[in-house]
Order: sequence, then structure tokens, then C-alpha cells
Amino acid sequence: MKILDVTHFYSRRGGGIKTYIDNKIDYFSRFDDIHHTLLIPDEEDRVFFKKKTKVITIKSPQLLFSKNYRLIINPLKLAKIIEEENPDVVEIGSPFLIPSVVKYIQEKKGFKIVGFFHSDLEKVSDNVIKKGNLIKPLVKKYVHKTYNDMDCVIAPSNYIQNYLKKIGVSKVEVVYHGIDVGRFTNSQIDRSLRNFYGIPENKIVLIYAGRFSPDKNFSELLRIFKTLNYLKPNVYHLLLVGDGNLKEEIYDTLDSDYTVLDYINDKDELIRIYKVSDIFVSASKSDTFGISLIEAQACGLPVVAYSENSFPEIVYYKNFLAKDSLDFAYKIITLSQNLPYIDREKMISFVKDNFDLNITMSKLIKVYEKVLSI
Repeated sequence: MKILDVTHFYSRRGGGIKTYIDNKIDYFSRFDDIHHTLLIPDEEDRVFFKKKTKVITIKSPQLLFSKNYRLIINPLKLAKIIEEENPDVVEIGSPFLIPSVVKYIQEKKGFKIVGFFHSDLEKVSDNVIKKGNLIKPLVKKYVHKTYNDMDCVIAPSNYIQNYLKKIGVSKVEVVYHGIDVGRFTNSQIDRSLRNFYGIPENKIVLIYAGRFSPDKNFSELLRIFKTLNYLKPNVYHLLLVGDGNLKEEIYDTLDSDYTVLDYINDKDELIRIYKVSDIFVSASKSDTFGISLIEAQACGLPVVAYSENSFPEIVYYKNFLAKDSLDFAYKIITLSQNLPYIDREKMISFVKDNFDLNITMSKLIKVYEKVLSI
């Protein structure tokens, strides 16, 4: 089976799409009968191998709103590469430009098109664009047209599957994102690392790992922490791991009790940081999944987040999902008072049973096989 992944949103600086594709690269390297190619934008045209995966980059400009991402704007070069690779399945990881080019080449080459619905464009428009409600009907129409033209659409949760079916996209399969559970659960806890990273030993550490960006509702997370510090001064410390265009807002909003670490590419180091923290927090209202929430729970961290989108599916302790920003702060307070009673083994078993990489990737391959058999 020849699989071609093509997306705008694969960045060296992390992100859920990068994690998903890197997991595919690791998993597919075990099989001799799977030939995997990744086509992404970069600073220059080049070809190299990452494990068994052939990586092809197209010279592309940076996005105006993000220094970490680039946009493929040369449809002729994109089309030429797809024709030359001659895949059985093309998986599209971006809703812009790429689908129309791939659809055009499909008519000539006859491969199957699978779209992965990574981003809830309606919810993102609410967070990023002022008066986003005004364009939501247009966004919904675009999503319907783009994804209904594909042979299959992969949804990372039942919530997203229901959304897609509601707007008229019928050929949808649910495949959760997965993680290497053993890698996360087998790492040892070393509390002395708090000193190494400048994190106080005597405070409850709330960790957020991800983009510092509007689509993650990052500004609201900072305001929640400020409220929390007002309600319970000198109790909590906020550990922020990542990068993004709202980074300077951290220093403008918060006065004390926080640490900022740059994006961590080394997964083992990230695991160690999870394991010296107490609670994982995310204020996102637009994530279609939330791999970082799964990673944190595998490391034994309970989660406080909003009861939005897919989070009720992927969070074990659902009673700590909040309905608004004040409730969010009180959920953190309540959880921190009950940390000794959290059953971490049950939470980790929940992750193993539902989000083990071997389970999710096996299901993904079955989706490809099903599409090819039609």
C-alpha cells in the first residue's frame, strides 16, 4: 500500500498534526508492505528519509499569522509530485488549496482520497476572528463541499463525526489519535527536576503544553490563572511549555508564579516535566481532539479543561470539566484539594484501553483498506 500524506501544517515547532504524522512514521516503519511519503512545505525543495518515510518538501512562504507554519502555494509543483509518487491513498491534512489540486489529479490517476478533519474551522473562527459568527455559514458550506468530495473523512472523535454528519458529510470514520503509552507510563518521577527548571517545590503546579495562540484560547487561560491567584494567593504555579504569537501576552498579563519553557521537541524531556507537575490545564474550545491531554493523563496528571468539543470523550475525570472561566478556576481549586484521592491507575488504564498507538494506527490502516476495497 502506497500512502501519501500532504498537509500545510507540519511544523518543526510541534503541534497535534506533527505528532499524528510522526506517530504514523514510527508505526509504518514496522511494515515492509507500507510505503509512506510525506509532502509538506518548507524553506526549500528537498527530499530525505525519516525512518522509512520519504519526506518531500516544497519551498513555500510563511503564513502571516504564524512564524511556525508555511503554505504550499504552487499547485503545479504539488500536482507534479503527486503524479510522480503515484499513491494508492492520499491523506489530506489541510482544508485549503490542497483538496482541489488532489481532486484534479485523482481524476487522472484514480487513487483514493482520505481527509483527516484536524481543525474545527467554525470554532476556530469564533476564537480568532472578531464577529466570527458572521462567516460561520460560509465556513460550514466550505467544509461540507470540501470534505464531501472525498472518498472518506477521518474524524478524531465521535463529537467531530456527529458534527460532520450534521452538516451533510456522510462518509466518516472515527480514529482517535494515539500515543506510545509505554513510553509515557514507564518514565520515572524525579521531583528534583523542579529545582532544575526553577519551579517551586511547595506549590501546586499547573502545566499547559501547546501553542500560545488565539485558536487555543490562550489569553483566557492566562486570565483564569490570574483569577485563581486572586482567590488562592501563593498556592499555584503555572508552567507554560510551548511557543506562539501570544507569548509576549504572558508577561503583560501575569505578575508572578509562572514559568515559561520553550517548545520541547524531546518527548522524554516533556514526559519528565509532566511528571513533576500536578494538574494539566487547557482553555481551548476548538480542539478536535487534544493529544497533550492524553499524554498528561498517561503520566498520571488529572485534567481541568472546558466541557467542549471532544474533551468529554478523552478526559477520564469528567467532573473537573468546566462550563465557564470562573467555574474553571473553582474546578482547579476543588481538584487540588482532592489530588491525594485521584486514582491514577484507573486514569492510565483509560488511556491504555482507548488511545494506545497500536490500537489507533491499526484502525487507521483498516480504514485505508476499506476505502481501497470500494
